[in-house]
Amino acid sequence: MPGPLTPMALPPSHLRCDFPAAVSGTVFVMQDAVMHQGHGASAAGNAAPLLPLAVDLDGTLLATDTLHEGLVAALVRDPASVPGLLRSLLQGRAHFKQQVSRAAPANAAILPLRKPFVEWLEVQRAAGRRLHLVTAADQSVADAVAGHLEIFDSATGSDGTRNLKGPEKAAWLRARFPGGFAYAGDSHHDLDVFAAAEEIVLVNTSPAVAAAARRMTETEVLAEFPSENSPIRDWIGALRIHQWSKNALLFVPLVLGHKLGDPQAILSCVLGLVLMGMTASGTYLLNDIADLPSDRLHRTKRNRAIAAGRIAPLHALAGAIALILMGFVGGALLSGAFLLGLVGYVCLSLTYSAFLKRIALLDTLTIGGLFTLRLALGVELAGVPYSPWLMAFAGFFFFSCALAKRHGELMEAKVAHGGGLARRGYEVDDWPLTLGFGAASAMAALQIMILYVANEAAPSRLYTHGAWLYVAPAALAVWLVRIWMLSHRRLLKDDPVVFALRDRWSWAIGAVIAAAIVAAL
Repeated sequence: MPGPLTPMALPPSHLRCDFPAAVSGTVFVMQDAVMHQGHGASAAGNAAPLLPLAVDLDGTLLATDTLHEGLVAALVRDPASVPGLLRSLLQGRAHFKQQVSRAAPANAAILPLRKPFVEWLEVQRAAGRRLHLVTAADQSVADAVAGHLEIFDSATGSDGTRNLKGPEKAAWLRARFPGGFAYAGDSHHDLDVFAAAEEIVLVNTSPAVAAAARRMTETEVLAEFPSENSPIRDWIGALRIHQWSKNALLFVPLVLGHKLGDPQAILSCVLGLVLMGMTASGTYLLNDIADLPSDRLHRTKRNRAIAAGRIAPLHALAGAIALILMGFVGGALLSGAFLLGLVGYVCLSLTYSAFLKRIALLDTLTIGGLFTLRLALGVELAGVPYSPWLMAFAGFFFFSCALAKRHGELMEAKVAHGGGLARRGYEVDDWPLTLGFGAASAMAALQIMILYVANEAAPSRLYTHGAWLYVAPAALAVWLVRIWMLSHRRLLKDDPVVFALRDRWSWAIGAVIAAAIVAAL
């Protein structure tokens, strides 16, 4: 253990300096000695050494909580172990953390770091400051993170008996560094440590914590890394609110059944859309939690709120459970059949995420089934008779759309690296299969739509000019041909249904179909 270090005297000429432009939005307050003198020595060699800097882990060095991560990982890997882990709480939080870390060892290589803060720490280390990782997380977690970063002189965590947090951490640091220390922390649990430190670094602290920390210390803040998160925006993104647009399929039976003048049917469909959206958002959160390790290795998915640590996995799990339960309760009040449909949707969606998405072609059949289920729930909510033509059309149509997305991904993989689709069960040479099945399904959907118009819609008394209805399959054929052309040319970058909501040509084709239906009335 290094000998006692004395606090660094603040020279009269101290000034406020900005970090390099690469670390934007971060305010640093540093002494001239740190910025311009090597290893704590001035040009005259008489500057005091820099105080050792103790760095907190969860929420400070990392943008996540490792205990939350471990609990969720244990739940995903081995749900049966969770009751035993919870029982270990009876022996104290330190023992609980130790058991969680053993059940789900931390993978330090993929944990989300606060990169601007880590870069600042590297500058401090280069200037001669000793860095020490001191955390309430279990010792095994501290060792894993310190070993991965290789910038710390020591790493100390909870040891199964002592929970190194709050006053306990402050007392330990006083004993470890009697000559004084600097401390970097983030939460109200660190206020006792801030009070004991000679210098402090505020990382992602709330305004209340930052104000309290400044009130209890007479020294100037060494550096501050304010939070740049937008919780509302992060949650909206994690809940995939934009995906709620898919639930507009609930209104298709309402329109085709000519029940737009029925307030009760309209209200049922609106409530169904909200409940379906809440339930689907809950499954999206569960999917992100289950896919957390792989998402962090993905080029774009690692920026998702949960993977990046902007939403704690345990908070996401609680949100998912709450949303699904609220969806089920609301569904039960709306209709027993609708509740059964929601339960089926959740079960099929989670089964898809667990293993069906890794089985070639069965994955796209499942996606088509989930879309068709929305249509079936719309029939129930609108109170219109089931049409076998409509259900058959929807099955083939959405199967084709799902294959179009997968085909585009295969074509991209074929050009990019010649391999398959990771974790999807496809080889790059499977593209003729996706093209063949997809085109055949599109033609089958069009044929069924024509038969529906000829045998059910046009002869019914709901339309006075039924011939106009034949415009719909013609216009839809144009849309499907365009979708498949874009997919084969690697220009379809999104789900076709989501793509249609952003594509002006899709809106134009939709307007033609709507106009034809109105003309047929």
